[in-house]
Amino acid sequence: PPGQCKPGLLVPAVSTSLPHALVYLFFLFYCFLGTAIIADIFMCAIERITSTTKKIKKKREELPLVEQGEGKAVKIRQEDEEYEYVKVWNPTVANLTLMALGSSAPEILLSLIEIIGNDFKAGDLGPGTIVGSAAFNLFCISAICVASVKSPAVKRIEQWSVFFITSTFSVFAYVWILFILVVVSPNVIEIWEAALTLFFFIVLVIVAYVFDVQLWKKRPSKATHGHQVEVAIDSGRKDMGEGGETNGATYTTDLPVPDIATVRNMTREVARVYPSLSPEDHAKILAYRINQATTPHDRMYYRIKAIRQMTSSWRESKTEQEVKKFLATTKTISPDGRMKPRIEWSARSYGVRQGQKKIQLTIVRRGPVSYPITVSYHTVNGTAKKDQQFMDKKESIQFDLGQRFKVIDLQLVEDADWKTDAVFYVHLKIQDQEDDDRTKLGECNVARVRLVQDTNTASHHPTVEFVKQNYVISENAGWVRVFLKLRNRPASEIGERCIVYYDTEDVSAQADLDYVGVKNGRITFEAEEIEKYVDIEIIDDKQDEKDETFLVTVTRVDTQEVPIATKLRTTVTIISDDNALKNVTNVRKLMKNYLKDMKLERASWTEQILNASSVSGGDIVNATFCDAIKHGFAFPWKFIFAFVPPPEILGGWPCFFVSLFLIGFVTAIIGDLASIFGCMMGIGDAVTAITLVALGTSLPDTFASKIAAEQDRTADNAVGNITGSNSVNVFLGLGLPWLVASIYWATKGEKFIVEAGDLTYSVGIFTGLSLICLFVIIARRILPPLGQGELGGPRLPKILTSLLFVSLWIVYIVLSIIRSNSH
Repeated sequence: PPGQCKPGLLVPAVSTSLPHALVYLFFLFYCFLGTAIIADIFMCAIERITSTTKKIKKKREELPLVEQGEGKAVKIRQEDEEYEYVKVWNPTVANLTLMALGSSAPEILLSLIEIIGNDFKAGDLGPGTIVGSAAFNLFCISAICVASVKSPAVKRIEQWSVFFITSTFSVFAYVWILFILVVVSPNVIEIWEAALTLFFFIVLVIVAYVFDVQLWKKRPSKATHGHQVEVAIDSGRKDMGEGGETNGATYTTDLPVPDIATVRNMTREVARVYPSLSPEDHAKILAYRINQATTPHDRMYYRIKAIRQMTSSWRESKTEQEVKKFLATTKTISPDGRMKPRIEWSARSYGVRQGQKKIQLTIVRRGPVSYPITVSYHTVNGTAKKDQQFMDKKESIQFDLGQRFKVIDLQLVEDADWKTDAVFYVHLKIQDQEDDDRTKLGECNVARVRLVQDTNTASHHPTVEFVKQNYVISENAGWVRVFLKLRNRPASEIGERCIVYYDTEDVSAQADLDYVGVKNGRITFEAEEIEKYVDIEIIDDKQDEKDETFLVTVTRVDTQEVPIATKLRTTVTIISDDNALKNVTNVRKLMKNYLKDMKLERASWTEQILNASSVSGGDIVNATFCDAIKHGFAFPWKFIFAFVPPPEILGGWPCFFVSLFLIGFVTAIIGDLASIFGCMMGIGDAVTAITLVALGTSLPDTFASKIAAEQDRTADNAVGNITGSNSVNVFLGLGLPWLVASIYWATKGEKFIVEAGDLTYSVGIFTGLSLICLFVIIARRILPPLGQGELGGPRLPKILTSLLFVSLWIVYIVLSIIRSNSH
């Protein structure tokens, strides 16, 4: 009837009017949101599938001999079975197959559904969406990514060979479409042409794989190839396995957990920077680092993150939040910062002389000083008594944030009779501190004040000696404290500082492996300090081993060299921690639970429903008003799709197929809504496809690429995969529907007609403009004035590049619309 548009496959058409057209437009964009949400679940299934690993049992490894006393030694065996995990899917193959399908599923399914729903006749909506989406991806997303990196920073594509191959195939794909529609069989697609178009997808995957693994190079031996998994340790990367023999292999979706040796190494590195951590905290930090290193932050990861942020579904795990808060608030990278926070006296003993009226003592804070703290001190009788040798005193002292030293004065009784062994004490204690402050009293929390005799011999130089000749410290103690005593300070030097220089010297222990070596270290005795201490850091290598020793040697007192024959030294013996292996094993066990908590995929139906029903996936504390609005708008889709089988079931395959079906269903609705809206507004399907539908299906990729450009180290996930996605769109999105339709018409003895007019014009324009875009990308990589990188660079060239790319997209849209409206 007049004013009535043709109904769609699933959506009826009402009478034509502007209000009705706006309603269809609203539901069209709402379906774009629904497609994005179900695509999130679909890609979680793909992540579950592509993360499948081969679990290989290693031969049990015997640890080194450990001395047990009386000359006996035993071999320690690892408590748990050791496994290595090898990924089944090659990353490049996964990117160009399942992951590309996840990213391009709406466009591909729209093209297939349109042909089937149109009685196997070619339409404009599906092909137009594929070409329009490719144009938006290449031009607009590239423009956004180039501008998203702050100047003068530059990010480059690392997998350049793969990008070059996918770019070549992308251009070839559109040239191929022109070739078969214009030259070979004008306006007709034959079975062999459609089959060859689809076959090029397989060729693309094989060629990209060959260049990725570099098959032409000599491969490692079979005994070790593929049996190593890497995890990050700080800025480096270490092997989780060491090529152990295998006793069989099984395929598993278990999370790969490093072996004992790797956990030991990682724990040692963390302990150096963050001392005094519990096994639970160690396990959390290690699990966080492994998750950051082994979770593929690929294009799919950023797309999932973008979709969840758009729909207020993104939530970091509790473990991630705790670790990030700890790393943000704990900055302990200096040697002093690695010490546990302690407050104590600067010396263990102070000296007074006959006739002295007062004495000064110093309170010092060591380690992090991130909080204010209040301490108090009071004098205590010894053989010296209050009111006879000293005046009793009690006082509270406030240390401000960042303040490390406070000097106090004690009054002495004038002309008191000090006996040779007279001594009194000053006790220090913490009076008030904040809840999060872990500062404790140090070892020297009681200062001794004693009488020292004057040395009147002018030729005498001050001398020092170690209080003990041997110190024994456990390997996991972190620090060893060695005490020195100052003697024979001449009367002429009373009130002056005395500087003592010292070195450490290896015996069986090795500097920087078992302890932090010191060269030309110095300790300053203030005017009244007579017994001080040196702190030397002990490195815990988390291994059971025999005792090791090193020396601490005094080399110089002030400017006076100490003769070699009389060099003062003390021996430090590091004893092994008997519980080292047990602690590492416990950390390793805890890591598996924390890794599971940080997984991207949801674990059960109950959790899916709860997350869908809650703003920010249940993280209500950190949710904003905007998050609540986004959640309310997306809630119907989120709740419906929460009943899709979780990715954890049967390796993700049920989730994969159910999600694929739902994407097809929602895409069919999108096709109907777009056609009816275009009809009501007098716009052809070709124009609707390259504008509204292409824009709607590409929005998740836009946000994902922007996040990747800002957060990723390289440009691969931002723009490196665009050309691969465009190639897959053509080979699958056009090849598969054309093959189905050409076979259908061949069975009826007819030809499959595809009008070359608008499609070949649009493809031709896009191909020419894409060559300009790719040329600029290559030029940005090569030319220094442009930054020598695909993203970022100098501000002016960056802005001009973005404007050029957007201009190319506008030219493509305008020319395509003019062509479509010309007939």
